[in-house]
Amino acid sequence: MKRPWNSRLIYKFFLSHLAIVIPLAVGFYFYTGNLLKDFHVASLDRVMDQKSRVLARVLPWSDEPGSLDALCKTLSQELGVRITVIARDGRVIGDSDEPAVQLENHGTRPEVAAALSHGTGSAVRYSTTVKHDLLYRAYRQTQGDAQRVVRVAVSLSEIQNVTRSFGRALLAGLLLALVLGSGVAYYFSRRLSARVNRLVEFSRAVAQGDFSRRSFVPRGGDELDLLEQHLQEMSAKIRDNIQELVSEKEKVDSILRCMIEGLVVIDARGRLLLMNDQARKMFQVAADRDVTNATLAEISRHPELHRVVSELARADLSAAHYSEEIALSEGRWFRVNGAPLQDGRGHLLGFLLVFNDITELKRLETVRSDFVANVSHELRTPLTAIQGYVETLLRTPPADPKEAASFLEIIERHAERLGRLTGDLLTLSDLESGRGAIVHQPVEVKNLIQRVLEVFMDGAAKKQVALTDFVEPDLPPLSGATDRLQQLLINLVDNAIKYTPPGGEVQVSGRLLKDDGEPRIELAVSDTGLGIPEKDIPRLTERFYRVDKTRSRDLGGTGLGLAIVKHIVQAHGGELKIESVVQKGTTVRITLPAAAPQEKRKTILFLCTGNSCRSQMAEGFARHLAPAGTEIFSAGTEPKGLHPLAVQVMNEVGIDISGQRSKGIEAVPIEKIDLLVTLCGEAEETCPALAAQVERQHWPLRDPAVAQGSEDEVLKIFREVCDEIQSRVEKLLASDRALPRPTGNDGEP
Repeated sequence: MKRPWNSRLIYKFFLSHLAIVIPLAVGFYFYTGNLLKDFHVASLDRVMDQKSRVLARVLPWSDEPGSLDALCKTLSQELGVRITVIARDGRVIGDSDEPAVQLENHGTRPEVAAALSHGTGSAVRYSTTVKHDLLYRAYRQTQGDAQRVVRVAVSLSEIQNVTRSFGRALLAGLLLALVLGSGVAYYFSRRLSARVNRLVEFSRAVAQGDFSRRSFVPRGGDELDLLEQHLQEMSAKIRDNIQELVSEKEKVDSILRCMIEGLVVIDARGRLLLMNDQARKMFQVAADRDVTNATLAEISRHPELHRVVSELARADLSAAHYSEEIALSEGRWFRVNGAPLQDGRGHLLGFLLVFNDITELKRLETVRSDFVANVSHELRTPLTAIQGYVETLLRTPPADPKEAASFLEIIERHAERLGRLTGDLLTLSDLESGRGAIVHQPVEVKNLIQRVLEVFMDGAAKKQVALTDFVEPDLPPLSGATDRLQQLLINLVDNAIKYTPPGGEVQVSGRLLKDDGEPRIELAVSDTGLGIPEKDIPRLTERFYRVDKTRSRDLGGTGLGLAIVKHIVQAHGGELKIESVVQKGTTVRITLPAAAPQEKRKTILFLCTGNSCRSQMAEGFARHLAPAGTEIFSAGTEPKGLHPLAVQVMNEVGIDISGQRSKGIEAVPIEKIDLLVTLCGEAEETCPALAAQVERQHWPLRDPAVAQGSEDEVLKIFREVCDEIQSRVEKLLASDRALPRPTGNDGEP
């Protein structure tokens, strides 16, 4: 366990203070004690010098040891000092404390030697006689040729007592000052530690990417305050830079994610630096696999890829980028575009490779080539027959009218075949290009099947093929386009009848598929015909593919029927499945989504001449306010472009109509309209294309597009018309609420 002063900044500051203050206090204590002692000794020394001089004048001259003892003792009691008279040769003549005759020679004493040499002398030393320190002061007295030394001595015990008393007082004062100073130091250490800790926490948060710390409060403009402000400014700059970098990285990542091309960046040694998601999919690399610093050999061992890298490293890319088509495993084709990566000084850092998957393009090229060849062949056959018989009729007409009629029948048959082929090609082109988008609506399966079977009743009866149907009771309607679904079933039933021998049967059925997902309906066309070999089933939906080419042409087939069926099914989001057994029959199953059960509401059409202002604003308000299921349209007899001020005033009320487009009556499903609202102020549009039973209303509104005046005045008129349209639409929907309309048995209005 760490000691607190090793782990907390406050104790480091505080102990540093104590490490400085305590030695200073101790030094001051001893220095002051010695200074005080020296001061007292110096003062006492001056007094002793005066006393020694006075005594020298008072004491009589004598050379006999002990002759002055009595007088010295008397004067000692009065002056409070020890008096010693010493001859020039060091003999003691008199002493106040001890008999002079018993004292040793004092000539070697420091103070005596000093006095004999310089006139005065002093010394402090321990006295073995009185057992403590004494201050000795000696004075040399001269009388003629005679000299003697008068020495006085006083005990330093009083000075030591005074010094100790002063030292105790000084020590108490120093301790008190130390305690108070330590308290103040501890307080400021805590404050300083707290400020430093805030800096530490702030810097730790910034290092961890947390820039939500509160700003520092200025505390007087000292260095720490400046440091806090500088750290705060630095944090703000780092945060802004990081946000900018993150934003740029997100942009780059978004671009890389949205790229349909595979992007691979390698260094000069061929190691991967970057690979986007599309490239991972192309090379089947797991999304969570770290490919940084991996080699291309670890990603793909296909020699074509390594050939591209080798060629890229050797190629001169200063004039043009590298581009090459390569074929990888499993029949996949890629176009590879390469470019060098260089730093600011032109040094090569690596290469950037962009992979475009052109497998589908290659397949389409093959399909196109086959298609052109097949179309040419299919068109050439009837055209050749027609041309041959026409030339015969023109140049060498047969004499027998019956033979001529036979030629014309052949020409008619081939012309019909040519017409069917052309029609199927146009239909297939529309489906593949997406023209004629599917408008989903509920379609009753029973009625759909009956309509299709009615087309083939006579032909099936002539061929002696039985047509039957079976539809599960309470089967919900399909979701799709009636015309396309009829075309789908017509193609399937036509094929089934063609390849079913007399006495056979063709059945069309519908049933509900019960699973955990969305409800789906299966349509099945089954026959008891010749059947299809299993190897040919996967290719049946290819254009112009025939299992038996001779028999198909004899039966008048174009080879496009099942291709059309496949595209119709795909356009409806369905699935196609073909099951067949040779000599037993074929079943084609179509799975389509069921229509969602919903309450059908009224369909409203807003009509005015130009369809640019009033009807567009009414459509915008109605779409915004009408309940779910209500269909809203607007149209014009002479459509014009949408007026920009109409868009502006609608935006002011929170409705965006910029995506709406002006259109004519022919673009609206007239057969579905339940309510017609005309908005022209000059005359009511009758719209004779609508059925007579359709409900009609007329709103006589002025046309703001023809208003005169300044821009502000015209804008004011637009706002007034907008407010009036909003009020009328709200009243219309509030009074009528677009109640459900009745539907027929087949789900159509």
